[in-house]
Amino acid sequence: MKKLFKNINFQLLFAGNLVSEVGNSLFNVAMSFYILDLTDNNPIAMGVFLFVVTGMRIVASPLAGVLVDRWNRVKVIFMTDYFRATLFVFLGIFILSDPSNGEIIASLYIVGILSSIAAALFGPAMSRVLPEIVGDEMLQAANGAQSIVMSVQSIIGVLAGAAIYYFIGIEWIIALNAISFGFSGFSEMFIKTKYTIELTSEEKLDQKSKTHSEDFIDSLNYIKRKTGLLNLVGFSLLLNFAFTPLFALGIPYLFKEDLGRVNYAMEYAYAEVAFSIAMLIAGIAVGSMVIKSVNKIIKIGLVFLSSSFAYLAFTMFLASNRYIEFTTFYIMFVVGMILLAVFMMVTNIPLNTGMVKIVDPNYRGRVFSTIGAISAGAIPFSFLIGGIIIKYYGVSALGLFCVLVMMIPTFGFLTNKKVEVLIESIDKNNKENERLQEAV
Repeated sequence: MKKLFKNINFQLLFAGNLVSEVGNSLFNVAMSFYILDLTDNNPIAMGVFLFVVTGMRIVASPLAGVLVDRWNRVKVIFMTDYFRATLFVFLGIFILSDPSNGEIIASLYIVGILSSIAAALFGPAMSRVLPEIVGDEMLQAANGAQSIVMSVQSIIGVLAGAAIYYFIGIEWIIALNAISFGFSGFSEMFIKTKYTIELTSEEKLDQKSKTHSEDFIDSLNYIKRKTGLLNLVGFSLLLNFAFTPLFALGIPYLFKEDLGRVNYAMEYAYAEVAFSIAMLIAGIAVGSMVIKSVNKIIKIGLVFLSSSFAYLAFTMFLASNRYIEFTTFYIMFVVGMILLAVFMMVTNIPLNTGMVKIVDPNYRGRVFSTIGAISAGAIPFSFLIGGIIIKYYGVSALGLFCVLVMMIPTFGFLTNKKVEVLIESIDKNNKENERLQEAV
């Protein structure tokens, strides 16, 4: 990983992404509580907001991926960050004008939707530009380093977001988010790609002659043709459906309403920090590992990931029904968050790295954006369903529902033959690359 950080272009990307994600984390953490405060602790209202904002990103992702394959990826990255900085500047000015709660919620919808469209462009541009900056040889280390971004932004963003919202207010959260996106955009302006894959003249002509819809259909056909890829996407959809409502709705509601904690924001933040530190350490460790069998490590990681998720939901059930005191619950809950973070990295880093390597570079932008759109397609509906379950049946019922959903993709990953063929192709690709390097 030391060699990776000697790459000045990766340093610029890493620094810019880290700063913007910290700012975004501040905002996301505060939003969970801000929406509840504006709507008199209504989980359905929060679910509807997340449904709209997340749904917009998913709808925009396929077209965004097509555009990213045609446009300069570095420009897409820094321009979307500048755009989001501008959005949050206007949002902050509007909130300072002392509008009504209804007007604030409407402005949050507008900014959330526009920010989601920008994020839909930013995501595939990042996926596409990373191998162009570091090359395939350093891709696993780069993905491990990106997990550092996720961890640090959570450690700083979650803790600071909760503290700033609790003690100062949402206005400062919005200001810091705007500044972070501005800084990030400035840093990313100076990135230069090193391993850009040149298209042949025929490929360039073919790309120019195709419409956006034809490019999107091409990406769908590619996913269908690649053995096991469509199955993998379907299982990823169900995993997202299980995870998101419990974390975005269930846990904040448990601390604030079911447990009635006075310092709910900070207690929730401390647990998230423990999760992020575990993710940081595991990300560095897995990113630096020499993995001989991606197939084996993904299966082991997924089994333990599902078990950790079920354990976490069980601790929430015990606390919500007052079977254990808060201190006991909190210790058990933090342990569950740590385990979940570790096995998430054990599963995700090898899989994400392998997927980038086996997908044709000329299709990466549109294919990964399409995969992201499909696999996240159920997330908006999970927010709606999650809000309804909490409202009428409670957090315990939501935990049970999420665990049952989680079991479907877990068994699917472990038993589906087409998915196994796909993951084994990652191992074959890695072995082939090793032989080529030895020959050189």
